[in-house]
Order: sequence, then structure tokens, then C-alpha cells
Amino acid sequence: MIFILQPYIFWDNENIYCLLFIIWKPCIVLKNLLKKNKALSNRQLSIVIQSNSVTVGLIDGDQSFIKQLPVQQGDFLGAITSLTQEIAINNSHCQIVLTHGNYQVVQVEQPNVPTSEVAQALAWSAKDLFTIKPEDQILDYYQNHSNNPSLNKLNVVAANRAVIGPIVEFLHQQKVNISGISIEDVVITQLLKPTSANVLIFHLPGSQVLIAVVEDGKLCFSRHIHGYDNLHQMSEADFGLGMLTNLGLEVQRSIDYALGQLRIDSIESIYVLIQNFDLEHLLTGMQEYFDLPVKSLKIEGDDDFIRFPINVAAVAELAMTENQS
Repeated sequence: MIFILQPYIFWDNENIYCLLFIIWKPCIVLKNLLKKNKALSNRQLSIVIQSNSVTVGLIDGDQSFIKQLPVQQGDFLGAITSLTQEIAINNSHCQIVLTHGNYQVVQVEQPNVPTSEVAQALAWSAKDLFTIKPEDQILDYYQNHSNNPSLNKLNVVAANRAVIGPIVEFLHQQKVNISGISIEDVVITQLLKPTSANVLIFHLPGSQVLIAVVEDGKLCFSRHIHGYDNLHQMSEADFGLGMLTNLGLEVQRSIDYALGQLRIDSIESIYVLIQNFDLEHLLTGMQEYFDLPVKSLKIEGDDDFIRFPINVAAVAELAMTENQS
């Protein structure tokens, strides 16, 4: 359960200004505050912020819109403003997702304080662990799923208020109801439907590979792997030059950690979600290293939307959040 870091939330009688992450599940207080806005509409807005681009998607009944724009000199708000000029976003429910490079994560021991005081304790103890200036930090935390009762670690997430604050304010001015702000590692759990434990190898063009272990919709483990920014452009020839060997080793390390340290009973399959035209050769090459099935993860939905899997996951996260409100 995620709790509010009180210094980063403020509201008045009519509006909520939320400058925090809602990671995993929204905190009880915030859920109660958001209930009064639930009747606005069923319009689902997803905003995915990557290091060099912004993707905005809107689903309104059987109508959908999705488009990506490059970001110039870190002007994320400018890209969002341009995209939202093409559609009416007012009275929509919104999920914002930050991808790798737009947030920082550190793992710490859970403070030995009452549960109600964990967030405040982390706000003080973790602030010096990030490269973001403490006065610019927006902090929250989540805990990975594990079957090992001796593990007592929390993942503390930080983002830059200078980036998030103007976006939240702009969306508020457009009468958008922000249901949550989350991160790539967490929302991709929405893409894996099986209840058993599985590995997901996930890659966005120009980004690092993300390896995650997910069980029954819960994130057990995630890590980003350097050196694969152009994986979407690689071919069978590249796969034969040791690239898949190194990636296979990273996947195996992740599996070993999940089984050994997290005490996950077993891993059923390895799913791959990579936008690569030579994907079949990649799957065949990866299968040589594992007894587990290596499969392509198929995403259901609008043909245009499925090209942007984080937006698909964001919509699913949004639906889950609204259902729990």
C-alpha cells in the first residue's frame, strides 16, 4: 500500500493538486478525495513521458486517439500542450507514466517506525540518495512482491518537481482528473495476464531493456539493462554476435534471484515485448538458452494503440484505479 507524503499534496474545497506518485495502489486518503470526481466521464487519457518524447492517448467510447511527439530540450510540457491541441481532453481521467530516465529508484531498509509514519521517515532518510536536489524531489515508495518474509526492503522513487509540477498544473487547468502518476517498471505488470510467475523482457525504441518478474499482477523484481538502446533495429546478424548471449545471462540472473532470494515457486514462461521486425529470430535465439518457453507477448486493443504498449498499460492501470475508488 502506498501512503501520501504529506508535504507534496495540497488541495482546496474544489480541486486536488497532486504532486506524488501513485505506485502500485493509490493511498486510501487520495482515493477518498478522488471519489468526488469519478462521475466526470469514462474518457481515459494516458500520457507517457520518455526521455526524448511524449505520447498522449485518449480513449472515448469506441473512439481513440494516440500520437507521439519528440521533446526538444526537455520541454515535456510543450509537447503535451501541442498534442492536446489536437483533441479535447477536458473531463477525462488521466494516468501519467514516467519511463526510465525520468525517475530514480533506490532500495532501502524499511524504517522501523509505525506504518503510518513510513512515508515521512523516508522523506527525510532517502532525500540524500538521489541526484535531484532535495527541494525539487517528489518522493514515494513501493514494495516488491516476495514470498521471503525476511526481506524488508522498500523501493523509494524520486522525480523532479520542475518536470512534474507544470504538467500537473496544466492538466488541472484543462479540467483533467489525474488518477495516478506511476513508473514504467510498475505499469508493465498490467500487460501480463497470467497469475503464475513469468519474466517479461520489455523494450521501447531508444531505451534500455527492462527485465521484470511478475506474479499475479504483482511486481516481484525489475532491472534495466544497459547497451540495448537499439534493440528494435537489430537483425539476425546482430543476434549472432553475442548480443543474445549477454541478454540471456541477464535474464537468467533475474530468474535465479527471483527463485533464490524472493522464493518465487517457479517461473512459467519468458515473454518478450520488443518492436523488432526480426522478432522471430530473436525469440528462436533466446529459446536456445532456456528450457522455459520463450514467447512473444501479444497485446490486445486498437491497432494504433498497441504500437505504444506503455499507453495500453497506463489505460489498464487507470481502469484498475477507478474500479478501486
